[in-house]
Amino acid sequence: MQKSPVRPVVEGGVLTAVAIIFALISTYVPVLGAFVNLIWPVPIVLLGVRHGYKWSIMAVIASGVIIALLVHPLSAVSVVVGFGLIGIALGYAIRQGFPPAKTLLFGAVASLISKAAVLAISAAVMGFNPLNVQTEAMVKGLEQAMEFYRGMGMKPEDLAQMETAMRPMIDLMKIILPAGFALAAVVDTFLNFQVAKAVLARLGHRIEPFPPFRHWRMPRLTIYALVVALLALYWGKSREIDLLYNSGMNLQVITTMLLFIQGMAVFYFLADKYNLSSIVKGIILFLIFSNGIFMQALIIGGAFDLIFDYRQLRTSRLE
Repeated sequence: MQKSPVRPVVEGGVLTAVAIIFALISTYVPVLGAFVNLIWPVPIVLLGVRHGYKWSIMAVIASGVIIALLVHPLSAVSVVVGFGLIGIALGYAIRQGFPPAKTLLFGAVASLISKAAVLAISAAVMGFNPLNVQTEAMVKGLEQAMEFYRGMGMKPEDLAQMETAMRPMIDLMKIILPAGFALAAVVDTFLNFQVAKAVLARLGHRIEPFPPFRHWRMPRLTIYALVVALLALYWGKSREIDLLYNSGMNLQVITTMLLFIQGMAVFYFLADKYNLSSIVKGIILFLIFSNGIFMQALIIGGAFDLIFDYRQLRTSRLE
């Protein structure tokens, strides 16, 4: 006996309406709109988990058309293209019972594709690369800061010293923009997974959660990727191959962030093992985030654990 299509039609209409309301809030409500924009895919995820990816696709198309009519076609592109594929991918992965890590990877790839599509469409419509706008904005921001301090009476030699210190940071930010997009894809996918999981739990769906943070472990491929990144940096710098150097820099940023997360997991594992008080943990975390030496030590600790399996997580999984 076939299931009645009435329920998915009704839920599809309701969740599509919620997605449209989210888009209106993200467009017209300051501050709150920025957060709502990030979780726009949640209704699409819920629909996909409960009724399948075909309903998710239809909801994305319908909401895109209505958003274009109510707001602006470019708003529909930025919301629907930028976040619709994440909702479809997460809904499909959760419905198929993928493990949390695989679900996150699946959604992050979809998010990255979506961001690239938005950039490509924006470049085609507006006739310029949005990434160049961002880099120009950073340079303009530096110039405005210099003008501000000049107006405050700062000495010319101090201004020159400040500009000398800031210019390399701006140049670095230009280089690592792709890594920033990749990391942002992981973050917004993780956020939508967690919000969708909480809502689905209220609806009676049991979704496998991520393990406790102290048991998180990055792929061992991270170490090999870091080695490749360092080699690319060396060869790109010594041979003056900009593409190779820039690729190595982006890969290094991503792998370093993964090792930092691994190191933080090791810290929480040790804090739990030795029953550190909240005050002691707070002091150590303050030192980690305020002192580059402590942060480097944490990253090295994450690499050590990933290589030698200090927490014995791989051994426990094999048992």
